[in-house]
Amino acid sequence: MSDKLRVAFDTSSIRGRKTGIGIYTEQLLRALRAYAPQIETVELNDGAEVDQRTDKRIWREQFVLPRLAIKANVDLVHLTGFAAPLRSQVPVVLTVMDLIGILFSRHFPPASRFYWSRYLAFTLNSAKHLITLSEHTKRDILRLTRIPPQRITVIPPGLDARFYPITDSRALDETRARLKLPPRFFLFVSTLEPRKGVDTLLNAYARIAPYVDEHLVIVGKRGWYYQSLLAQARAIGAERIHFADYVSAQELPRLYALAAAFVFPSRYEGFGYTPLEAMACGTPVISSNAASLPEVIADAGILVAPNDVNGFAHAMETLAKNSNLRAALRQRGLQRAQQFTWERAASMTAELYLQVAPNRKSKTCPEQT
Repeated sequence: MSDKLRVAFDTSSIRGRKTGIGIYTEQLLRALRAYAPQIETVELNDGAEVDQRTDKRIWREQFVLPRLAIKANVDLVHLTGFAAPLRSQVPVVLTVMDLIGILFSRHFPPASRFYWSRYLAFTLNSAKHLITLSEHTKRDILRLTRIPPQRITVIPPGLDARFYPITDSRALDETRARLKLPPRFFLFVSTLEPRKGVDTLLNAYARIAPYVDEHLVIVGKRGWYYQSLLAQARAIGAERIHFADYVSAQELPRLYALAAAFVFPSRYEGFGYTPLEAMACGTPVISSNAASLPEVIADAGILVAPNDVNGFAHAMETLAKNSNLRAALRQRGLQRAQQFTWERAASMTAELYLQVAPNRKSKTCPEQT
C-alpha cells in the first residue's frame, strides 16, 4: 500500500475553453506531480465541463463529487470551483479564487444571483480548510463569514512558463501582422465587464490620444457590456482603439511583448493574473491599486486609484514619453514575476494537505504569506 496522500481533484474546469479556474487547476496538478512526490493526485471525471446550468452545478457539487471521492478511495478532495459540498465523508480543501460572485452578484440573473451570493457563501463553512490566492481575499472571507482565520491559508499561484520576454523578431512580426496590431499600443487583457474598469481606461485614453503615438488594444470576451464600450470607443475615435475577442495561448505572450505598456484599471481582483503575466514578459504595468493588485505588483508597476481617470491618463502619457521609466519598470517587473513559482505553490499546498488530512498531520505548519 502506498504511503502517498491521495488527493482528488474535480477537473471539469480544464476541459473546453479554460478560464482562470481551469488554468489554476491544470497548473497546480502539474506542479504537484512534479514537485510533491508525497502526494498522489486523482482526477474525478464524470464528463462534466465548466459551463453548467445552476441547478445541475449544485447537484454535481453536493452529490456527484462526494460520491466520486468515496469511490476513488482518497484522503482529501481539493475543489477549485468556488463551492463545497455541505456533507462529504472525505474532507474538502477549497480554493476560493475570489469573492466576485458574492460582491458583484447584482449584475447576474436571479438563479445565478442566488448561487453566487447565498448558496456559495453558505457552503464555504463546510470545507475543512480554505486556500486563497491573496491576503485580500482572505480578509474578504473573514469580513463576510464567521470562518476563523486559522482555517484559511494564503498560497499565491505560480506563473505559466510560457510567459517570458520574447525577443524573436520574426515571431513578433508574425503576431503583429496576424492580429493587425498598430506599431505602438497600450494593452488591456481581461473579460469585458463593469468591474474591470474598461470605461475608466477609455476615458483616460481619450484625454491623451492626441498627444501620444500609442493606440489602445483591448482583448476580452465580448458579452453584453461590449456594445456600451464600443459606443464609447467610437465617440473617442475608433480608428485608434482596437478590440480583439480572443488571442490564443501561443500569441498572448507575444502580444504582451509588443505592447508599450499594460494598463489594468480593475476595481476588484482576487489575484491579478494578467498584470503578472505582463510583467513576466517584460511589459511595463500601470494598474489600479484595488483589492489584491498591490500584493501582486508591489513596487514593480505604477499604481493608480481604480476610478481615477486623470491618474491613469497621466501615467499612460508619462510612460509613453519616458523610455528610462519604461526600462526601469521592465526590470522591476521581471524581478517581481520571478517570485511567483508553481514549485513554491505546490510545496505549500502539499504541506497544507498533510496538515489537514485525518491522521496525516505533519510536524510543521504551512507557510503563511
